[in-house]
Amino acid sequence: MRAVDLLRNSIELTETLTMPIFEDLRETPLAAASPGGNHALWIFGHLTFCEGLVARQYLLDVPNELDAWAPIFGPGSQPQEDPDYYPSWDEVATNFRPARDRTLAWLGTQQDDDLDSPCLSPPEGQSDIFKNRAVGLSILVSHWWNHRGQLCDIRKALGRKPIFR
Repeated sequence: MRAVDLLRNSIELTETLTMPIFEDLRETPLAAASPGGNHALWIFGHLTFCEGLVARQYLLDVPNELDAWAPIFGPGSQPQEDPDYYPSWDEVATNFRPARDRTLAWLGTQQDDDLDSPCLSPPEGQSDIFKNRAVGLSILVSHWWNHRGQLCDIRKALGRKPIFR
């Protein structure tokens, strides 16, 4: 299997296995596993924001189309309990799809050797972590798995049974 195909599969798998959990938490967007913890709406917005941050800005030095969301969903942001602080769940969902589609479309233009190219704008002080574009995309994938675990904990705190696909 080519690295490009493995990364595409991994990116698509994170979505396939996480979106049903998001859908289940849609009516309880501010639910968190513990007081002050990451709630479902923050996680959804954060992952949507970071899709452009990692796959566009860090890898390609292209502006993140959701840069205006940086204060509420970017790295270092803190979940707030006021629903008016955030865009609606539907707005986040509407912005997720094109962000993910841009990532997959770009990946579809790449060959394995292209993924060895350096990230053009890694976060300050993290060029050793974001070694190349393949690693940058693998960080995007692991980021989804990390937050998927938090979503599962939120569902458990709500007394819901696990969702398996």
